[in-house]
Order: sequence, then structure tokens, then C-alpha cells
Amino acid sequence: MASVNPMSVANPFLSAVSVPTTPVPTPAKSPAKKEEQPPAVQQETGTAKKKKRKRKKKSETTPAAGESVFDLGKSEIAGAVAAPPNSAAAAAAPPSTKKAKKAKVAVSPTPSFRNLQLPVASFSMPPVTNAAVTPKAASPKRSTSPQHDPAPPAPSLPIPTATPAHLKWKNAVIATRENTSYAIAFNFERYQKMEFANGISGPSDWITSRPYGKWCSANPSSIAIDCEMCETKDPISGKSDNKALCRISVVNADNRDEVLLDTLVKPLWPVSNHRTWVNGISESDLENVQFTLKHAQTFMAALCSDQTVVVGHAVHNDLLALRMVHHCNADTAMLFTHIEETDGTPSLKNLAHGVLGREMPDVHDSVNDARVALLCAQHYVAKNGKVDPVEKKYTRSSSRHKLDAADTTMLLVHRLPNTTVAEHLTEMFLAYTHVKPKKVPEIQFNGTYGKCNIEFSTKEHAELAYTSLVGEEREDKTGKKQKRVGLKGDGYVCVRKMNKGK
Repeated sequence: MASVNPMSVANPFLSAVSVPTTPVPTPAKSPAKKEEQPPAVQQETGTAKKKKRKRKKKSETTPAAGESVFDLGKSEIAGAVAAPPNSAAAAAAPPSTKKAKKAKVAVSPTPSFRNLQLPVASFSMPPVTNAAVTPKAASPKRSTSPQHDPAPPAPSLPIPTATPAHLKWKNAVIATRENTSYAIAFNFERYQKMEFANGISGPSDWITSRPYGKWCSANPSSIAIDCEMCETKDPISGKSDNKALCRISVVNADNRDEVLLDTLVKPLWPVSNHRTWVNGISESDLENVQFTLKHAQTFMAALCSDQTVVVGHAVHNDLLALRMVHHCNADTAMLFTHIEETDGTPSLKNLAHGVLGREMPDVHDSVNDARVALLCAQHYVAKNGKVDPVEKKYTRSSSRHKLDAADTTMLLVHRLPNTTVAEHLTEMFLAYTHVKPKKVPEIQFNGTYGKCNIEFSTKEHAELAYTSLVGEEREDKTGKKQKRVGLKGDGYVCVRKMNKGK
């Protein structure tokens, strides 16, 4: 259920039609009677009149004894009006004369991202021994990914054209935006409203990349990024943040051997789920870390203009973890497709195997992930977008279940329409099963549909909720059981168990 901005709702105690207020009448001044002048005064010479005007002007500008004078030119109000924005010197300056020269306003230069003194906390994963495999023989071509002779993008979104290095990414950026998933995945305004309504963040917690200019002309034209996230919980309000940043890695896409930043990040709230099985980061790793989200935002603001091409896989998740609004992206999750599912999103592991002929470890290493996404994106650019669909060889790793026992208390709900919000799912389970979920996190949308892992108080509650649902039961491709639950009008959603078996 969408949150309502109280400022946009009309006050019910006031009429919808504005009623003009009647101004208080000002007493009319009676016209002053002209005093009759003696004939001698009326016949003054022109010279005498000039002298009289000078005396009158002087008397108007010279204060009488003991009189306070308010000089608008020297007032703080005048300084604030006359001075350019953010110019303290201009606000305090005396009024200018006709011969006075215009004062120069000193503008502090933007610090280089290379010179920022940030408390970086290094982190590395164990080396991968099976980093590469021999590429398979090319499979018969069925259909290629959509060919892009890109249509002009929305004028409000920037295009990378500042330099030839920016320009080579132009088609990949436009193709990313043309993907049907883009409008939902990169709808930063929607995510902001959700976080503001839930008290997770406020407007001052977000950054937006600035227009390209001299301040960033020496910066890389493109970067590859990958972030690791954990789940945190506010001990006061009980609110949860499912995308709390705990590691950020940034690689120079102009020179992929250069790692611009790789550090652990200390979340603001206490961590309720480190997700070690995904990112390899444990509680002890974050214990003495001083680098925060604000440091990461400072770095990104100094590095990225609105034309910096940010390369990554499902990179909207990384930008949301950074709370950074940026629309110049080349997203490999939207540039490639599956052979079997033309509207599906291939995993980075499948891309690495199908495009690069290399294997990816089960536990993520954000530097490696950023480089792999970059190599796949560069392959797309080199082929001018004419790339083959990718085989879906790997599915979700079963090793996760050895590390995350909480899965048994969860049910996966997928095929959710893009208008679904968390409250709808809570209401559905209450209406159909009389079991209230313990937690319904943010729905992850990809294209037309979304999915969500719903948590229950115990595994018995999760089992009861699944059993109580009325719908056709069948197994998915991984052998897990799921039920179809019909929607009003037409269509259905799927509710799936997390583990194989009964």
C-alpha cells in the first residue's frame, strides 16, 4: 500500500475553494491643502529654485541628531540579496559604487577521489583454484539477444558523450535503459519513498551524481562496481535494512587492473544477518572497521559525474545500497538473456561460464565480481550488442542451506505483479491461511514480476501456511514444491518451499 505524503492531502477542515480574505481598509488621507504662496515666492528665479532643491535634498539624506539610520545597502538583508549563492564574502561586503570593481568569489576546488583520506578496511577472499575452464564448443544458435539500434533515450537522463572513452559505452547504456526491467529496477524515487515511509533513510541520506565538468575531467570515464550487503536492525524502532552496505569494490574500467577502492563498510545499525554464506564476511571482520556508508558516498561523489558509466551485474542493487541516484549504467543483467527464458535475467555465474568460459566461486568476492561483469560488458560492446543468449547451467547453490537454517522458516513467493507491496502479501496469508508472517521484506522486481522470501515465526508456521494454501502443487526445475495461488480477475502467484522434500 503506497505511503501518502501528508503535504499532498488537502486539509479536510478547509474548503477546497480558496476564499479571498477581505483586506482591512486603510483610512484615506485627506488631500493636503496647498498653501497659498506670496507672490514674491511664486516668482522665484531659476537659480534660487536650484539652490532650494539642493538644500532640500541634503536635509533628506542627513540624519537629525540622535536619529537611527537603517542603510539597506549595509544590512544583512541587502548582502543576502546581492551576494551570489554560497558567497559569505559578498554578503558582508559594503555596497558597491559605480567605480568599484566586482569582487572575485573564491570557489573551493572539488577534491580528487585519489586524495581523500578515508579509513579503508581491506578484505580479501581465499584464492580460487578453478578460476578458468576450457570454453565449450559453441552451441547451435537459436536466437540472439535483442539487436539494438537504440531509440533516443528520455531527455532527462544523461548520455555518456563527454569524451571518446565515454562515447564507446553509449549503446550499452541505452540498451540497458530499453530493457523492460529498467523502469522498475532503477526507479530510485520509488525506493526513496519506501525507505522514507519506513524510517530507514531520509532525503539527506541520498546522493546524486553531479553534471560532468572540469572537476572530473581527469577521472575514469567508466568504472565497474560490486557491493556486498547484509541485514541490519534498528534497536530502537525495530526497522530492518535489507541492503545495508558491508563491502564496496570499485575497479577502473579504463584499466581493469586498477582497483580504485576495496573496503569493508561498518553499517549504521547492528547487523542482524551477516549473510556470510554469500559474502564471506563475518561479525569479527566488521568489528574494528571505521569506514562507513558516508565515506563510501564521499568517494563516489568525488569519482562519478552524471556521465560516468557504472558497469555491474544487477547494478541497481549496488546503487541502492550506496543510496546513490545514477542513470548512466551498463548492466550485464539487462544486456544478456537466457536461451530458455528470453525475458529472464542470467546470473553472473552463468554469464562467466557462457561468455568468458570461466567458473565463479560460490562465495562472492566483490573485486572479482566487478571484473567479471566488466569483461562481459566489454564483450557486449565489442560485439556491438550482437551477443548470443546464455545457457542456464547453474541454479541457486544448494550449499546455502548448510549455512542458513532459517530457510526452513521461509516461503518464496514469486510471479508477483509489479504493483504488489509487502502489505498485500501479509493480507493474502492472513486471509487464506490465518497465519501471519513474521517478516515480509522488500519485494525484488525484475521485469514484469517480483519475488520475496517471506519469513514465519517457526518452521511449523511456515509449513502450516504452505499446507493451508489451496492451489495446484507442482515441482519447479530444482525439484522444490510450489503452489499456484489465483489472483482476482486473472493470473496467479507461486508460493514455493525453500527445501526439497515433503
